[in-house]
Amino acid sequence: MVPVSLFRDKVFTGAGFSLVLLTFANGGLMLVLTQYLQFVLGYSATETGLAFAPMAVAVIAFNGIGAALLPKTGNRIVAVLGLLVIAAGFGTLATLSEGDGWGLITTAMLLMGAGGGLAMPAAIAALTGAVPEEHAGVGSALNDTIQQAGAALGVAILGAVLSTTYRNELPDSAPEAAEESLAAALRIPALADAARDAFTQAMANSFVAGGIGVVVAAALAAVLLRGRDKNAANGTSTETGPGRAGDDKTLTPTA
Repeated sequence: MVPVSLFRDKVFTGAGFSLVLLTFANGGLMLVLTQYLQFVLGYSATETGLAFAPMAVAVIAFNGIGAALLPKTGNRIVAVLGLLVIAAGFGTLATLSEGDGWGLITTAMLLMGAGGGLAMPAAIAALTGAVPEEHAGVGSALNDTIQQAGAALGVAILGAVLSTTYRNELPDSAPEAAEESLAAALRIPALADAARDAFTQAMANSFVAGGIGVVVAAALAAVLLRGRDKNAANGTSTETGPGRAGDDKTLTPTA
């Protein structure tokens, strides 16, 4: 059902892998950070939801900024910039400790939202713009599938990093139930502090892995996504796919 020839186009391939790695990192973010906020910091469900609110606000704001920048800069610059901002957000999250409050978390969420608001529309515009009109439906479906696959991989792989590191950081005397669940460990008073420390270290490792994935996505975008056609006098961004020299296509950013 998928025209494999689409992957001969470097723009399509670069945008696709960038989206996979981006959603890979973001997929693990919710899994890991939610547990940290509720179990380590003791936030309620409402407080946890509010902690993510700055990211949502930043995504909305920077979607508009990114859409305004795309016609002037092209997909590659905006995508790479957004991905690097997300990587900075993961770097900030990796420094979290038990004593950190709303300030550092809010900063990290703003960075994650701003980067996502810039990178996602640019990468999606590059991917859909590289697909011939006769395969527009396939391109749209692949865009959705790529993002779902990336998120599933993020939950699986970053979740594995989290659980493995958590077990290794716990004291050898910890019971099996505590190794399987942070909530179970916190019910054992003598083990609670060690469990929080172990989970915080495990979370940092997961976010470092997510940040590395986003940096790789930025590198792929920088190498494989074509820049804006300098002859576009009307202010629109045009890109030429490999193997289709002269077949310029106007790219309309989509969120």
